[in-house]
This record gives sequence, structure tokens and C-alpha cells, in this order.
Amino acid sequence: MLAAYDLKDDKIFAHVKKNKTHRETLNFFKYLRRRHPGEKLYIILDNFSPHKHKKVVKWAEENNVILVYTPTYASWLNRIECHFAPLRYFVLKNAYYKSHEEMAVKIRQYIRWRNKNVSQKLIVNAP
Repeated sequence: MLAAYDLKDDKIFAHVKKNKTHRETLNFFKYLRRRHPGEKLYIILDNFSPHKHKKVVKWAEENNVILVYTPTYASWLNRIECHFAPLRYFVLKNAYYKSHEEMAVKIRQYIRWRNKNVSQKLIVNAP
């Protein structure tokens, strides 16, 4: 699964793929770019080799995308990581899926539910 967390809108976006090569990574980044045209994007990544592929890096440089890598063994610094535990609990725990596609459908359903039911942000009025 390739996933992104939009801090501004508190939304998760994901593509479930059988492979996670630089091609799938680049396609996912292009999807994120289309969602936010004209804005500078900062994408926080772990040090997985497809994230550092020369085609991915070149595309990012040409498309106003800044790739920010977490330190080795510190992927927990990426704000998306805390969203994976609920996904594992509600979708994967004690589940047996007959196919990759069936599991992908359940993951997409959970993400749609999560994005629709995000708790309202607390608004505090300053004096």
C-alpha cells in the first residue's frame, strides 16, 4: 500500500498495489500532485529504495515536490504512521481474505469511512 496523509485536510489517500516499485511510487506521487495543483508539496518518506529512484527524484524536482526522508529507523516521525494501527486493527486483524483484491477493497472502504468520519477539529476562541 502506498499512502499519504494530508495534514491540512486530515485525510488519508492510498493506492493498494501488488508491487511497490519506483513506477507505483511515481504514479502515486503524480496522483497527489493532481490533487494539489500549483501548491508546493512536501512528501515525507522513509528510506525505501523506490522512494529514492532517480526517476522519482527527477520528477519531484520538476514538479514542485520536495521529498523529505525520515532518518533511518525513525519512520515513526512520519505523521501517517499512527494511522496504520487503526487500519490494521479494523481491516487486517483476524481477517482472512481470499485475494489481494478483496483485501484492497476492504482497505479502501475503511479509508473512505475514516475520511468521512474524521472528528471535528476543536476550535478555541482566543480572547
